Amino acid sequence: MKKLIAALLLLTLTGCGMKPEAPTVTEAPAATEAPLATEAPVETEPPSPVYTDWSKLTPYEPEKPVYTLHPGYVGPDEPEARDDYGVLLPYIGKYASMERYVIPALPLYGLVTGKGEVVTDPVYSDINFYEDCLVLYRGDPQGVGGGDTYFHGPFSRTLAAPDGHWVHELPEGYFVGNSQGLIVLAGTDGSLEIWNTEGEVTARFDGEPFNELFGEGFYWGEEGGPFLTWADDRVGYAISYVVKGQYREEPLRAYLDLAAGTVSDTPPEGYPEEIDYDALSRARSETRPVPPTVDGCRSLSPITDRVTGEVYYYGYNRHLDSHALYDGAGNRLLENADLTWPFEASRTLGAGLYAVLEDGCFCLLSLADGTTVFRYPMRTNSD
Repeated sequence: MKKLIAALLLLTLTGCGMKPEAPTVTEAPAATEAPLATEAPVETEPPSPVYTDWSKLTPYEPEKPVYTLHPGYVGPDEPEARDDYGVLLPYIGKYASMERYVIPALPLYGLVTGKGEVVTDPVYSDINFYEDCLVLYRGDPQGVGGGDTYFHGPFSRTLAAPDGHWVHELPEGYFVGNSQGLIVLAGTDGSLEIWNTEGEVTARFDGEPFNELFGEGFYWGEEGGPFLTWADDRVGYAISYVVKGQYREEPLRAYLDLAAGTVSDTPPEGYPEEIDYDALSRARSETRPVPPTVDGCRSLSPITDRVTGEVYYYGYNRHLDSHALYDGAGNRLLENADLTWPFEASRTLGAGLYAVLEDGCFCLLSLADGTTVFRYPMRTNSD
């Protein structure tokens, strides 16, 4: 009975809303975040400065020009006849860039003496040197064409002695050739003038008989003819495979008698109908110089100094990996002597001087001691 009364009392107390006290919970204080650890700074040595001793360095300086002006210097004008030039040589003083064409550049030439004295500015599109004369070509809208140049278009021409002691303008003529001490000039009408090496006219031939033979409007020296060759200093042979616009298997021949001043279809007495070119070739072969034997060169080509007559030889040497120039005994005179543009044999060597390009300059070097006699800075069409 006592146990039942105690259980009822407990239920009564619970129903009256009396709750038991919750246990007291004491919160721990919030933890404090530890500071981030940082690495101690690493001490480095300051960079070592670089010191330049400018006194030990030589600033680049391009080669200086080496030339003077001759007392007869005429600038862009035609050269004057004088007796004090000595030797006249071509130099390249300017060129027009032709990168998109067949050739890399188109040079312009001037004249300089063998002492490095400039006579004319570089105003000529071409200069041809021959044994008996030189011919200067200047582009000129008022000039004439002709078969004496690879360039198409009109030119005015100047004919001069190799040493410049006589000079003649050719406003309406062009150069045909020279041989046997004769210089042949032509007019646009087909006429011919024969000059001697002193610049004097010794014979003239009207153009009419040549026009009747070959047809009108021709130029001497054109492809197919007519061409002019010489048996000697008295009789010339005019030969053409093109007659009045038609090609022929056998050429038409005409004969010029300088003494009589006549043109005929039969040769003068004592002369053959045709020159024996095989005999001429054999004669040249017998007098052709024999090149020396040089280690590293498979072949050497002769090149003659047109002033002194001295024969030199050039060719590729595999040991040097370049072309070189040799004397008749095989002694090497010059390396890097590649005969490419803008030089031709007649323009490369003369009076013991050899033409090279160095650092944008046209130079003439002495083969005797290697000194530079002439150095001219080449300008371009953009300068």
